[in-house]
Amino acid sequence: MAAMKIECRITGTMNGVEFELVGGGEGNTDQGRMTNKMKSTKGPLSFSPYLLSHVMGYGFYHFGTFPSGYENPYVHAMTNGGYTNTRIESYEDGGVLYLTFNYRLDGNKIIGDFKCVGTGFPEDSVIFTDKIIKSNPNCEHFYPMAENIMKNAYMRTLSLRDGGYYSGQVTSHIHFKNAIHPSILHNGGSMFTYRRVEELHTQTDLGIVEYQHVFKTPTAFA
Repeated sequence: MAAMKIECRITGTMNGVEFELVGGGEGNTDQGRMTNKMKSTKGPLSFSPYLLSHVMGYGFYHFGTFPSGYENPYVHAMTNGGYTNTRIESYEDGGVLYLTFNYRLDGNKIIGDFKCVGTGFPEDSVIFTDKIIKSNPNCEHFYPMAENIMKNAYMRTLSLRDGGYYSGQVTSHIHFKNAIHPSILHNGGSMFTYRRVEELHTQTDLGIVEYQHVFKTPTAFA
């Protein structure tokens, strides 16, 4: 199941303003690489498209590589009952994103239906300007909390035109229909995912290439 197609739909509101994105791409679970190109169906977004880069990409955990001896639990879950993901992102200016990720498998295609509600962003928030220029790489810490629940957390930062940063704290709860693959549940335990994303966005057309690599011990200290 290395090479797979992606179909994606993101719907939601940002401070009460509705939006919808549709599109898709492809990925390879052995390479840790995926693409996703999406288009707004409701005209220009009312906020920076960079805010959604990681929803388009980090929503699809299936395409991260894993160290030898560990099996990708998200790919395993797609043929063993599936899983859902709920995420909360709390940004430095008081804005919060509430996200839910649902998936289903259709042949060699993963279909994602994502919901996003943004609330509490100040009128002068940088997300309503063109000051954001890119998403920065991050490192996620994840660990099983029960035989069918995984939790992760990371700090997200976005670079600004003036050389500054805009940041948010992210936490996710991932609920598997059945038990997490034993290589993670019993042997893996606490692990980390390094992610970076390349972006090409307008207010109506969004595109990413994302790279995801899971590790237990940093190479420098192996």
